[in-house]
Amino acid sequence: MLKKFFGRKNEPLKNKVEFCVSNEAFAHPDVYDVLEQREDVIVEDAGCNSYCEICDCHYYALVNGEPVAADSAKELLEKIEEALKLNSVQ
Repeated sequence: MLKKFFGRKNEPLKNKVEFCVSNEAFAHPDVYDVLEQREDVIVEDAGCNSYCEICDCHYYALVNGEPVAADSAKELLEKIEEALKLNSVQ
């Protein structure tokens, strides 16, 4: 019975992409909606990630805890996908 509660689950780990709700990328469909469609990614909204200097000037997201920034939504999506390839949790 204890193993049932404390045993490992067989669910695969997923990558995590977090968006600050104050950032332009949060509401941009070219980034947010595309990532939500991926099965290997969990997309989360955060109040503030304490990267305000980046957040004020760029499109930005945290990918598995690491900040990724770009000058456009398309460029951000490309950089996020590259970061997911290089630093995937799987």
